[in-house]
Amino acid sequence: WFDPEAVYRNEDPEKPACEDPRVRAVFNKYYDIYADLAPYADRVIAHFFDPGRLKDIESILYFIRLFADKFRAKNPNVKIAVDTWGCPADYPQQLVDAGMKDIMLMELPFLPVWKQEGKRAAFRRGVKDLGCDLGVWGWYTADYEIDQQPLLVVNGRVLKDVYNRVREQGDSILVPSYWSELDSYHILNFFSMYASGHLLIDPEADPDLLLHESAAAITGNNPQNTAALLSVLELIRDARSGDTWESYWWSEPDYVLTHENHENILPRADHAIDALRELIRQEEPADGIPFPITRRQLYSLILPHLYQIRQYAEFCRGMEDVRRAHERGEERAHVQKMLNDLPFDIPEYNTVTGLWGQVEAFVAHKTLAAFCEQNGYRKPDRNPSVKYIHKRRFIDHLIVRQRACKEQLFVRTRFYEDDYIGAAYAAELMDELTAEGVLVKNGNGEYALANYADYLPDISL
Repeated sequence: WFDPEAVYRNEDPEKPACEDPRVRAVFNKYYDIYADLAPYADRVIAHFFDPGRLKDIESILYFIRLFADKFRAKNPNVKIAVDTWGCPADYPQQLVDAGMKDIMLMELPFLPVWKQEGKRAAFRRGVKDLGCDLGVWGWYTADYEIDQQPLLVVNGRVLKDVYNRVREQGDSILVPSYWSELDSYHILNFFSMYASGHLLIDPEADPDLLLHESAAAITGNNPQNTAALLSVLELIRDARSGDTWESYWWSEPDYVLTHENHENILPRADHAIDALRELIRQEEPADGIPFPITRRQLYSLILPHLYQIRQYAEFCRGMEDVRRAHERGEERAHVQKMLNDLPFDIPEYNTVTGLWGQVEAFVAHKTLAAFCEQNGYRKPDRNPSVKYIHKRRFIDHLIVRQRACKEQLFVRTRFYEDDYIGAAYAAELMDELTAEGVLVKNGNGEYALANYADYLPDISL
């Protein structure tokens, strides 16, 4: 992504990128490197969007062919596929129309971009007529992506909902011969991956029964311990995923974290924490599924997620009290104090955290900011230690990008995961970093590292 010598567009903007020798040189260079892995691969999936800097379909099709040819030259048996993630709406059909009979074409179970009536059916009909293989590139269904909003989820019910809706959209025409799933929150996502594997074999299977089976596989079929672990997993499911795609996906109106279901979650959280602490104190089971870490380590890694769920439920309860106080017309100073006291900076603890920050904290901060803006209250300050961590991540990210540039790199606040951390909050952090002398700001409102020269790719420049 950050090779300063890479060229992705034709010098003549009217011509396809693939006709420019500089562009072909870049792709040949990297595809030769990738193809060294061909003898060790049975399947390779080509990916051209999000990220992707090729813009014209003629060049994308050209380089798919180049990619396939280079891999097959070193391993004639390797299977080549191309996915359709993050692509323009007409890209899947363009792949069909290009007539790539020897390459698997992969659709997505990601419902938001395949919800158009008849879209999946039309794509599958084209694949069937073409005679190539149909695959599915699972993304976000079993897990959230690791670099954005990773968190421990228990997704059996969501997976059944998604898999059956995908079936309804296209299985009457053609059934996929291959289905991959996102294995992101590795090890702790065992319970979702277990459900995924079984539901892909039998989409009519009961996800709650599969959850019980996976819990029993961990506890060595100890009934008491299975019931205790099940109470933990069911809480995580209800607090973070719910039953359907609409309750699981963060941008849907019915997203479970935006419904502040603290009356159901809060009393269960204390029980689940106690149950998991008791499991941590126990000896390893004699039986059970082989696992890469001990059961005690597994339970200990799950525990901080329960703390986060409980604290978010406490925030939701406090937020409800704030709304009621505001609606009753209580003194604004009193309501402001209630806002200031809310526990909205949910700690990360030792959990894997993405660029958007801890997920419940992300939603809590967004909820709080919206209420304050709508009702004229001052948004409470974030914890200084939390702001320090976010600033550090901003700087680390900017350093990586600066290292690929020969000149001082100026960026806008959206350089860090677009606006997902919050545009106003990002500007606040970057202005503070400017005041501290870490960044400089130009007349266009852009920011750069003050000591950018320390990170130039060639220090002799």
